[in-house]
Parts: sequence; C-alpha cells; structure tokens
Amino acid sequence: MKQPFLQKKRHNVEVPDANPSSQKTPEVEDLQACIAHRAYELYEQEGCCHGHDLDHWLQAEREVLRVDPEKQPESPHEM
Repeated sequence: MKQPFLQKKRHNVEVPDANPSSQKTPEVEDLQACIAHRAYELYEQEGCCHGHDLDHWLQAEREVLRVDPEKQPESPHEM
C-alpha cells in the first residue's frame, strides 16, 4: 500500500540580493571612484597605452589605500 504524500511546511526566508554592487555603501563608491580616477591618470601618464588597465588599477589601489607591497606579510602566520 502506498504511503500518503506528506507536505512539508514552507517557511518564508528572506534572501539577500545576489548583486553585491547594489549593497555598496557611499564610502565604497567614493573609494572606487578615487581609484578609477587615479587609474585613469596613470593611463594618461603612460601615453594612453591600452592593455595595462589592471596594472593601472592595482597601482591606483596601492596609492589610494597607501599599501606598500614590501611591507605586506609573506604568509598568514606572520600577521
């Protein structure tokens, strides 16, 4: 004899927005705008050569965030 189908109770669960950019704070947007502006300045300083966008962005991040790559710990154990 077949067992009767049991219905599970459904619960309404709030799911966060899958698009993280919609949750950015104004401070993050300002920071990204500063980095983008500095990256564009670097692009112009190097003669508007295409293909170095990531290099320019990373350099701009270091400058805006004042990150010195030589002072970064080499491994998580050094933190």
